[in-house]
Amino acid sequence: MWWSIVGLGGSCFVSSTDKRTALKGYQVWEEGECRAWCQHNSEKELAREALIYKHLGEHPHILHCYGLEEVHPGINSLRLEYAPFGDVRKFIREHKAAPLTKGVRLRMALDTALGLSHIHARRVQHCDMSCRNLFLFDNYRVKIGDFGGSLIEGQDELRGGVCEEAAYELPLRGREFWSRPARKRELFALGSAIYEIMAWASPYEGQEDGEIEKKYAKGEFPTLEGITASNIIQMCWDEKYGSADEVAEALRALIASQR
Repeated sequence: MWWSIVGLGGSCFVSSTDKRTALKGYQVWEEGECRAWCQHNSEKELAREALIYKHLGEHPHILHCYGLEEVHPGINSLRLEYAPFGDVRKFIREHKAAPLTKGVRLRMALDTALGLSHIHARRVQHCDMSCRNLFLFDNYRVKIGDFGGSLIEGQDELRGGVCEEAAYELPLRGREFWSRPARKRELFALGSAIYEIMAWASPYEGQEDGEIEKKYAKGEFPTLEGITASNIIQMCWDEKYGSADEVAEALRALIASQR
């Protein structure tokens, strides 16, 4: 793989030559040559994501987007802020034997809740909250990114093609799949993100998606024994919170109590 490529998604590469900004696109052009490409033309998806970032505006816990950039005639990429430590999931897996301190991880969880609170305040549904879409910066501060499948309330009710990964997905609990409340889906996923940060492992890590779905359908969730913020995680999973603001307040209170 070409040396500047730092990530690969379903239909896009993420590349960086200066380690200050990154380009997300379906073709990687450098020095007039196409170094890598995906079969799918993602122009519409990239333009859509640029629109979401613009709609969200600036926030300390949202990845900064500089907009679309033409990298070759007719070929565009999304210019983004470069995350020096990559995504949170990758960082956890690369530092499995040396977890960050509990205090730092609680702050990472709070950053995530605050970012999601802003997303919801701007009437956006992320649709794929996950530690793989949380990005890590200096001092281990977290920013939420990857809005390729996100929805803007009032504009996108009919767009329902993206959903969370199995360990982050709200069980049906007697509801139809697409009738589950959007906010409850997001807050359940937030609980799983907090779990992954605090447990230093994803929920039911290593198990197949189908097995996780079966367990969730039966109300079986990973044990929270000995995990900091266990009550907050459980309340997210039990649909007890009404907003990400409430989760953030609970995390602030927990952080204050640890001092």
